[in-house]
Amino acid sequence: MSTPTREEIIALAQEIAERMGVDTLRREDFFKNSAFTEAQVYRLFPDDGWRGLLEAANLRVTFQNVATPDESLLSEFHRVVKEMGCIPTGRQLDSRSEYSFAVYKKRFGGIQGTLKKYHDWLEQLEPNAPELQLVQIKSKHEIITQPAPLISNGSQQWTKSSGVVFGAPISFRGLRHAPTNEQGVVYLFGMVSYELGLIVEAVQSAYPDCEAKRCVDSKRNRWQRVRIEFEFCSSNFKAHGHDPKGCDMIVCWEHDWQDCPLEVIELRSVIDQLEG
Repeated sequence: MSTPTREEIIALAQEIAERMGVDTLRREDFFKNSAFTEAQVYRLFPDDGWRGLLEAANLRVTFQNVATPDESLLSEFHRVVKEMGCIPTGRQLDSRSEYSFAVYKKRFGGIQGTLKKYHDWLEQLEPNAPELQLVQIKSKHEIITQPAPLISNGSQQWTKSSGVVFGAPISFRGLRHAPTNEQGVVYLFGMVSYELGLIVEAVQSAYPDCEAKRCVDSKRNRWQRVRIEFEFCSSNFKAHGHDPKGCDMIVCWEHDWQDCPLEVIELRSVIDQLEG
């Protein structure tokens, strides 16, 4: 069957509803009477899904016929993770998943919210699944993804001479090498902060380094303040004598503080999940 159009799906929904003599249409009735899949509907109506189809077909929307089950979304997310062998980005979900990233974002609050749900779902369903190793939930508010190992080219180590020393080659967007200090962390954070769901209000020299906001309720569009401190290694926060009460989050290149009381974003792990 060729790729359907919005108009074809809308017309079929209207036809099925008319044939059944109803002014609304249940999801199961539509798919039982058509060759279209749920994935095709959500690709063509990525923002509102089933509700969007009903509204476009001038059919009554009810609470019962709107939401796609979490199980369906998480099962499809799991399929993509197994296929790729890593956690997909939003763009990769759009190209590989039966549901668009917009559906996951609306339901779970973005990629991090999806990972939290996915971890809990997979842990209950398949506690020994190897995919669990890709996502570790360190705390209620924190997600740490397992970093990919650095690739060595096998060449010998040369004696250091005078001049600038660079980090490992990463070629991530406009950054050719990994950060070697806090300034590099700040630069890299600026490149990915939007994709992390953070809106930066200010960056300052005083503690904490950054004032930002993040969405805590996507349905009602509610945002909350988050105070960020930049460090090359998360343990530097303790070494610098910072008061954890004055900060909400550490953004670092390497998370090496096992008992850290704050939420941590390890950029080394983050960029492994983003497109270069």
